[in-house]
Amino acid sequence: MADRSEETRDLFAALFLSMGYEVKTVTTGTKALAWAPLFRPHAIFTAIHLPDQNGFELCAALRRMPQTANVLIVAITGHLARDCAQRARAAGFDHYLVKPVKLEAILATMGPWAAEPAAR
Repeated sequence: MADRSEETRDLFAALFLSMGYEVKTVTTGTKALAWAPLFRPHAIFTAIHLPDQNGFELCAALRRMPQTANVLIVAITGHLARDCAQRARAAGFDHYLVKPVKLEAILATMGPWAAEPAAR
């Protein structure tokens, strides 16, 4: 999870940890790009507004990396604007969730991983 808000990062981390997932949180897109190839995540949840770059740039960069090209990438944002959702799709996001995000929406984005953490 990449988000500038410590509260959001902690909330998502607690959720995924309680489901049995290994979790890594970062505060910037630069850190996400450095850590993702090492961590080799199955899913990446990121904010659109990060301190050093926007989530669109981060997602596009992650899609160019062989280790994360096919990873599930989900945008978490407070913006419902239609153009943001279109930009998210163009950047390579699989899902675009608007805060406040319901647990059911998060689980729906994860597909089979949400039901069977051991299958990660």
